[in-house]
Amino acid sequence: MSPTDTKKATEATSETIDELSKKATEATSETIDKLSKKATEATLETIDEVCHEAMSCYEKRGEEFVETFNRMNNQTIDLFEKTLGVYQATSVPEAQRRVHDLIESSLTTLRVNVHSVLNTNAKIIADWKELVDRFGPAVKK
Repeated sequence: MSPTDTKKATEATSETIDELSKKATEATSETIDKLSKKATEATLETIDEVCHEAMSCYEKRGEEFVETFNRMNNQTIDLFEKTLGVYQATSVPEAQRRVHDLIESSLTTLRVNVHSVLNTNAKIIADWKELVDRFGPAVKK
């Protein structure tokens, strides 16, 4: 993938996240408008606060996603370059060394990416748990 292709993919990802963020904001506004006709002021304030917190968390996690995507993209390019390097080796020992380096790099990349996804998911779950703990359950008994 060329640097231009990488930049285009990154921009497309950022645009998609921006679009989703706008849609979520619009949906939130519509919901608040509908609720404002039926809800009390205290309920509206709570809903507004929850929405604001959720959007803040969403934006933060969206930025982390783009960073992770960019890092993974660069790692993939590096692995492709190492794969090509194996074919460009001029001797058997050099090819073996390059294959060993490719395998080590692939395993390291896999480990880093799995940990990154797990950490991001854990943060998302923690954010939602914090919101629920802070504002209480949606349905009260």
